[in-house]
Order: sequence, then structure tokens, then C-alpha cells
Amino acid sequence: MFMKSEEELLEIIRACEHVDSELLESEEVEFKEYSSVASLHGAKDLAEEVSALANKKGGIVIVGIRDGGNVLNKQWASQLVGFERGDIVEIEQRIKGKLKPNIDLRAHYIQHAGKNYLAIHIPPRRDTLVSTSSGKTCIRDGRSSRPMAPEEIRMAVSGLVNYDWTAEVMEHIHETALDPKSVAAALEDFCIRKKYSNDERPTKAAFLEAIGATTNGVVTKSGLLFLGQQNDILKWLGTYEYRFTWRKASGELLENTVWDDNLWNSIQRIQQLFSACNSEVPLVYKGKTHPCKLLDSTAFHECFMNALVHRDYSIEGMVVVDYNFDRMMVTNPGVFYGGVTAENISTHQPRHRNKALAKLLMNFQLVDRAGMGVKRMNFGSLAYGREFPSFKESFDTVEVSLPAKAIIPEIFVQVQNAPDSYSVCDLIILNSLYRIGHVDVTELAKRISTHDDNTWKAINTSVENHSELELCGTNAGVFVRFKPNWATYFKVQNPLKISTTSSKHVKLFGHLQEFGEASNENITLLLGHKNTTHTSAFLRKSSYAVRTGNGPSAKWSLVKRI
Repeated sequence: MFMKSEEELLEIIRACEHVDSELLESEEVEFKEYSSVASLHGAKDLAEEVSALANKKGGIVIVGIRDGGNVLNKQWASQLVGFERGDIVEIEQRIKGKLKPNIDLRAHYIQHAGKNYLAIHIPPRRDTLVSTSSGKTCIRDGRSSRPMAPEEIRMAVSGLVNYDWTAEVMEHIHETALDPKSVAAALEDFCIRKKYSNDERPTKAAFLEAIGATTNGVVTKSGLLFLGQQNDILKWLGTYEYRFTWRKASGELLENTVWDDNLWNSIQRIQQLFSACNSEVPLVYKGKTHPCKLLDSTAFHECFMNALVHRDYSIEGMVVVDYNFDRMMVTNPGVFYGGVTAENISTHQPRHRNKALAKLLMNFQLVDRAGMGVKRMNFGSLAYGREFPSFKESFDTVEVSLPAKAIIPEIFVQVQNAPDSYSVCDLIILNSLYRIGHVDVTELAKRISTHDDNTWKAINTSVENHSELELCGTNAGVFVRFKPNWATYFKVQNPLKISTTSSKHVKLFGHLQEFGEASNENITLLLGHKNTTHTSAFLRKSSYAVRTGNGPSAKWSLVKRI
């Protein structure tokens, strides 16, 4: 990421011929003089300057300019001492090695009046504070840098979570930096979605303002990411690459494409690549052929858009889609954000690192910010009779893996006939019961708990909404099972045998689940027994219930509530 253009840097260097260099330094510009590349590598103060700039607004260090305080008789031109040429890659890596965490700084040489100057571009980090390897956390304070006080560090850390990198306005970049073809295509799509007549169509400038790609004619970072020209994205933001790999289990490559482009073009391209590998297979079930794609397109769309919206754009890196017929894995740079973890992602409210970008994408219905993305991924897998998608952090990236193995025809056909009738919890139950026939409600509650907080209500709702299911009970507990007339359809191998007391077990379990405990007398009334002796005999056989106390004051409760 370049903080200033070469023309701007040359203008600063030329100004040092006529003005005290100290007066030209600012919150974003620092001058340094080192006798050699070896001297630069050994300088502790350079890492502190970089830390300070990264923790403020970002900026530039220009090496090869003498401090104005060391100049005699106002001979300002003598400040331009230049700097010897060195290996740029080594210079960048040596500086990065003195910082925690690494930052995507860039270095390059500029020539002026026969001398070389080293420009080091330091981008701001808004997701973390940058410290030196020796433990100093610095901040830019006017024209100088200093260590941050403990209270300053605390306040800075508290502000990191609310920062939106994509909302920044790039003062020196105007809409001419945007790709004309992408802008035209996006404008056409926008007008179609809004159902504008020809008379209502906005101008290009009004359109860019409306979607947040520009602010008062100046491009935002989200606008440059979405519609920018490839070279300008690389120059002003960084290297954001994409890769789509399609391979056999043996490792043989069927497709391996790498590119860098704006988001508009990348989304169109990934859709084409996905469609090419997502062939339709005839699913023959009970003599009838059902059209079936190998992968759920909605689940993949949500997965890929999740990677674009939630990735950390303050660091460079690649979004990777890797498909090998067993699973589709999507990886993006960055870690989980705002309290979201791999464990709670299904129930946690959405947290957007890139709010401005998410809002921009909403205009094209690419995202909805309603927290439905993970639910749609889960639904897409379960509707095929597959496992849940898996989420994990690995080496500062987030990996999402969508299962792509064999399809369970019975579940796929049932869901495709009425997809709007099923929830994620419904599909968890169907997949759990397939072939087995019945599952204890406490076990089902564990599987549902990461997707719904009120598991008992979710189980009851599923049973009420689907005629294939019923609650039943035995002395061992309460279960959800396929009704006998559905057992063959779902290939049940070991149907649960129940007695005439099944409904009483269900009623008792539900009462204790709701109220926590009940007396023998209350349970007698609940179950319609003639006397408490009959109830006591029933309760003694019910291993899922436990008694506390003795005599009339004794209470019954569940061994384990759900």
C-alpha cells in the first residue's frame, strides 16, 4: 500500500532544497539520515518511527534527508544527502522483523538530482496496535514520535473495535480511478434492481454517491475495492488476490486460476468458475429423476461473500476457493472479529469489520447484514444430507469448509419438495434420525444448541410442523422418532418400540422441563392417575427423573434439563 504518489514524494524532496527539513515533517512525514544500509538495519529508532506512524494515520519515512538542525548558514540544499541503494526486499523484511505484528509496509527508491532516496510507506493498522520487537508502542505526536502512555494504550485499544477501514475517504483519488466498465455494469444492475425508468436513472456521479463508492466526489476505500481499476487498487490499497482451484482427490488439477481485480469483477468471475464445476447430476429415487446440483449454490454464495465482507483488508493476502469433490474450502485473510468464534458463529449476532463495504454490497443484494449467511450455509449442507460446514482460524486466516460428499436422496427429495417448510433445526433432526429412527431429546438438544438457544421449544416446533416426526417416551427417556409409516422411507434400521405410557412420559418430561420440579401429588393430577401410589410406581421406573426429599415434601425433577 502506497501512502503517497511518486510525484508527491518528489515535491517533498525538492522542498527540502529551500526549507528547513524539520518544518516539512508532519504527523505523516518523517525524514531520516543513515550512512549506509547496514546503519539502517542496525537503527532502533526506525522501528519506533514506523510503530508511531502505523498507530496514527500511517505515513512516509524518507531516508536520505539530513536534519535541518545540522545545517550551517541555512544551506538547505545540503540536507539532500541521498542514500545508497540496497536490496528492497531485505530492507522491507528487516524492518518488519522489528515489529509486532508485521505490517504490509512498502519500500522503493526515488531519484532526484543524481541521488537516490529511500521511501518507506507505512499503512495504518486499525485492528491492532503496532509495537517494536523490544516492546515499545509508539505514537506520532505532531512532527515527532514518542512512546504511548499506559492510559493512551488502553484508550487506543478500546477504539480499535469500532474502526472501519473501508469507510476511509481517499482524498487524492477521484472517480476517474474507477474502472469504467465495472461502473457501467454496476450502474445498469443497480437501475434494474431499483426498477428505474430511463427518466429516473441517476447520473454516474449520483450513483457512486448513493452506493457509498464516493463521498463528495472523492473515492472511498470500499468504492475503490468494489469498482476500482486493478493498478490503482494495487498502488493505493495493496495486493488482494483470488484463487480458484478445482482438483481431483488424487491432486490432478482441473482448474487453477489466480487473479487480482476489483470485487465487482471478482464476484462475476467466481460465479462463472463455480458454475463450471457445479454440474447437475440426475438423482434417481423411486423411479423418478430429480435435478440435483453437486453443491448448493446459495451456500457457496454466502460462504464466498462472507470471505469478502469479513476479511481484514488492512493486511494483504489471498481469498482462496479450493474444491476437491469431497469439500469446498474458502479461506480469507484475517481472524474472527467482534467476539465471534468458530464455536458461537451460528448464534452470535453478526459483527462487521467492514461496515461501509457491507452496506455498499447490500445495494446489489450480495449481502443482507441480517445474520443469515451462516444459517444459509448450514441449511445448504443439511438439505443434501451432509454434515455442517466447519469454521476455524488457522495462521491468521479464517477457513470455511462446505462438505461436498454423497447426497442422501430421502432428505434431499423431501426438502426440495417444500424448502420453505424446513428450518436448520428441522434438518438437524431429520439428519440425526436418518436410518437410526430415533434420538434422545437430550442428545438432539446438544446438536441444536449451537443454532438455537431454546432447544426444547425448537424440538417441539419441529415435531408440530412435520408429520413425519413425533415425540415418544419410555422409562429410559423421551425421544423424537420417525412415525411408523415413515420408517421405511427414511430407511430406519432399528425402530423404537413404545408402550401405551409413551404419551405420559412425554407429558411428564415437558412439565419438568418447563417448571423444574413437581410433587408426587401434582404429577398424579398431570398424568391422570387414580392415586399417588400408581404415580410413585411410574416415577420409580422413569430413569430420567430423580426425587429430592422424602414424604409429602418430596419433589421430582429431571436428571438433566435441556
